[in-house]
Amino acid sequence: MPRGPRLFFENAHYHITDRGNDKAPIFSDFDDRLQYLTLLEKIKNDFGVQVAAYALMTNHIHLYLVTPKANLSETMLELNSAYSHYFNKKHNRTGHLFEGRYKCKLVQRDNYSLALARYVHLNPVKAGLAEKAEEYAWSSAAQYLGIRGGLAAPSLVLDQLSDNREKALAKYLEFMAEPPETFTGKNWKIFDKNRNMVIGDREFKAAHTPHGQENDQD
Repeated sequence: MPRGPRLFFENAHYHITDRGNDKAPIFSDFDDRLQYLTLLEKIKNDFGVQVAAYALMTNHIHLYLVTPKANLSETMLELNSAYSHYFNKKHNRTGHLFEGRYKCKLVQRDNYSLALARYVHLNPVKAGLAEKAEEYAWSSAAQYLGIRGGLAAPSLVLDQLSDNREKALAKYLEFMAEPPETFTGKNWKIFDKNRNMVIGDREFKAAHTPHGQENDQD
C-alpha cells in the first residue's frame, strides 16, 4: 500500500498562526510579550524545535518553526497551554485565550520559506506598527541584521541564499526591499489565508496534501 501524505515529519518547515478568541488581544503589555518569548525559548529547548522567524502582533502571532523531531503538535500544545495559563492568571480571566486550534501551513524549504520569512517580518510594517521590519521590537527581523540577539536562528533562511553570510544577507535585504505591492502579491496572499495549507511546488504539494483537501495556491 502506498504511503499517505505526511504533514508532520522530521525537519519540516511550518508557518504557524494563532489568534485571540473573537480577535481579542493576546498581549496587553511589555511583560506579556516578554513572557511569550520566554516560553517560546523554553519550548524550543525542551522540544528541540528551531525558530526561524517570529512576529508578535496584538491579537495574533506568526511563527516560522522547523521540527527536527516531527513534534509540532506537542510543541504547540505545550506553548499555548503555558501561555494561556499565564495570561488568564495574570488578567483574572477564564476560558479560551486562543481562537480554536492554531493554523499550520507546511512550507517547502526554498524560495517559499524565504517568502515566509519576509511575510513574518513585514507583518508589523503592513499593520503600521513600524516603518521598517527591524525597528519592530517583537519580531526576529533585527536578529537577521545582527542588530540584536534572540532566540531565532536566521541561518535557517540565510544559508539558502549563499554560503557567504555577507552575500546571503545582501540577497535577503534585496528581497525584503521589494515595493509595497508585495502586500498584494501572490507570495504574500498564500501566507495570508487563514486556514491550513501546503505551500510549495506541485510535486511537494502532491506528496503532502491529503486526498480530497482543497489546496488552491499554484
